[in-house]
Amino acid sequence: MNSVPPKDDFFADFSSLTALKTKAQKDPESALKDVAQQFESIFINMLLKNMRSTNEAIGSGLFSSAQTKQYQEMMDSQMSQGLAKSGGLGLSEALIRQYQTKQQGLSTPEAKERGDTDFLNQVARQDLVRIQALAHRASTEFIQSVQQETQNSPASKVASLPSALSVVFESPDDFVDNLWPHAQQAADKLGVNPKAILAQAALETGWGKYPIAKEDGAASFNLFGIKADNRWQGDRAVVNTLEFRDGVAKREKAAFRAYDSFSQSFDDYADFLSSSERYKDALQAGDDASMFAASLQKGGYATDPKYSEKIDNILSSKWFQRL
Repeated sequence: MNSVPPKDDFFADFSSLTALKTKAQKDPESALKDVAQQFESIFINMLLKNMRSTNEAIGSGLFSSAQTKQYQEMMDSQMSQGLAKSGGLGLSEALIRQYQTKQQGLSTPEAKERGDTDFLNQVARQDLVRIQALAHRASTEFIQSVQQETQNSPASKVASLPSALSVVFESPDDFVDNLWPHAQQAADKLGVNPKAILAQAALETGWGKYPIAKEDGAASFNLFGIKADNRWQGDRAVVNTLEFRDGVAKREKAAFRAYDSFSQSFDDYADFLSSSERYKDALQAGDDASMFAASLQKGGYATDPKYSEKIDNILSSKWFQRL
């Protein structure tokens, strides 16, 4: 339900497309490179999406949730733009050569055919191995740039807040070992099974790999996807989220509560449930973790129709069996 830290040219910022159109109308020559790179980024994103589809066809597991797919799509789109701008696959250069040939009055049928053939050959030469290598390079550079921007931002210098990327958990084992004591404390306050609480946090954050970030890239420490409505007076993190409306998944922008630590996130989660009449049945589930999850969904905690089912899957995982 959250997003990687945004950049000035983040793919979800449609104002950049509007600016590109205006630029193309005023000065087509200067906009040529931008247009060609936009095309190449779309092509690269298509290839990345095909690779994801292949993996899904092989099989799915605990990590194949709607939230995980959303993060993958967002990262793929960002990487596609980064690849296109850094040279990418050479498609944008091929498009520019075609355009310049025509502008120079060399657009004879033979020249046009050579240009089209050159471009098609350039497309045909691309293979998934190279795409994967370029994607790995782009993702590494993207993460490094985000970390650098976060470290150099005024907010980080003043408040010294950790970045969202710095609080990512490396594995489910790491996630469980670090947060299990907090889940036990919250469970004591609520009178429910701590496994159910930790499993819900694992679902909301993809086992801690996809933390909600503020606009400046700082960590929000929000483990339970609790939104910042009019009752919340604290800090916020506004990000893209995936909601289900009448069974249909839709992307929306939403404000989420932001905390100073994971401990605060668990404390606020306990207060949030205990102060709402909607979750009275969930708090009466006692040690029954599955009943707790089902009652949360019935109370409207999440819009995902398979929310409690996904929590049950996490509860039956090897990482929870050893608790």
